[in-house]
Amino acid sequence: MDGAAAAGPLIGLFGAFDTGDLGEVALRRVIEAELRRRRPDIELVTMAPFGSERPVPGDDGRPARPLPSDPDGDLGLDALIITGDVLASDAVWAARYAVAPDALSARDVAALASAGMRGGRPAASQVIWFGVGGPDGTDVDVSVLAGRDVWVRDPATQERIGGTAVQSGDPLLLAARVFEPDTLRKRADLLRMCGVQPSGRRLVLEVTRGVQPPDMRDRLTEALTAALRADPSLSLIVLTLNPTAPVASGVDIGGPVAAQVHHLPEWVGLDDIAAAMSGATAVVGMTAPGAHLAAALGTPVIALDSAGTAGQVAGIPTFASDPTEQLAALLAGGEPVDIAPATTSLDGAFAELARRLPADRRSAAAAVSRDPIESALAVLQQRLVDERTALQAELSRLQAEIEHLESSPEHRIARPLREGYQRWRRHRT
Repeated sequence: MDGAAAAGPLIGLFGAFDTGDLGEVALRRVIEAELRRRRPDIELVTMAPFGSERPVPGDDGRPARPLPSDPDGDLGLDALIITGDVLASDAVWAARYAVAPDALSARDVAALASAGMRGGRPAASQVIWFGVGGPDGTDVDVSVLAGRDVWVRDPATQERIGGTAVQSGDPLLLAARVFEPDTLRKRADLLRMCGVQPSGRRLVLEVTRGVQPPDMRDRLTEALTAALRADPSLSLIVLTLNPTAPVASGVDIGGPVAAQVHHLPEWVGLDDIAAAMSGATAVVGMTAPGAHLAAALGTPVIALDSAGTAGQVAGIPTFASDPTEQLAALLAGGEPVDIAPATTSLDGAFAELARRLPADRRSAAAAVSRDPIESALAVLQQRLVDERTALQAELSRLQAEIEHLESSPEHRIARPLREGYQRWRRHRT
């Protein structure tokens, strides 16, 4: 199991950790780290609708436990924490996995996420919603959460539930704590070796759900093109928090500046995303998780109003009527967002969450299975193959360039001169 002490309380952490969305993976990492730091006695079991039954490359080789297919089965937990963008109907959940809604309703996913119920009964004796939200446009009924132990990640969710919900803020603002500097450096080196992250100044564009409305997409394209034209040394890195199911951004940059645009490959993981954002000149975030991750890493960031970030973190600028001017100002001297007040509130919320969890184990045994090692190894093995293929392709390209240079007339003329100069230098020394 995941925990440090076998006799400690068994706590379930449920979320959309198996969809391929790296924003949810980052959320899982943060909550696991913060809870274990404050409560080393607990045994933490991470759960998702399908989990290890449908492992995804972004799960760090640690697939979550699947919900039992029998909704009447006991989860065997002392407490359950529900987190992330989970307040949605079965139809919205099904769209995330590209399956029929029946596949989710059979496991009571929406009932669990929105009411803490399975098979018509409470999923655990204590259910806490922490850092929860819901996808845009969802129509699931959340009135049952009024008066429950609910901490929301954004004002919109608080308004949906009512005044009884408490603001926790977005836990992703603490994400910098889960990335080791040495890991980020190594991942950045790998991305450079693969030819997708050039050295020098870079602007990162996070596009996970496309850019809407169309007029904003056009203005953003103009702003990015103008920024690249103004600085030929600037690179644009385009990435998505859901690389296994990318959505077309519609931001098409053509002409000579297209050579300055690079796309992260689909095999990247959360550490690669963080490495690309960390140390960047600026980040343009299309989603709240993307903008918050950049802010947590101390990178100057600007977001679209549709990302919903304006009301969540005071200080994150949003594109207005003239994104070209705003982006130019950000690249010229943008400062990281001051997230200290938000992180202070989050620390307080996590401390209270840890305090509310049970002190000892009361359940007889967990009804969830251990991680199937085969699925985790298969995912990691495929990722190593993808990385090796990318490196080999880049090495082949470099070798072809070297061979082309060696066969060029300029090389044949310059080589004798260079070798003669080197012999002269050795003779003088």
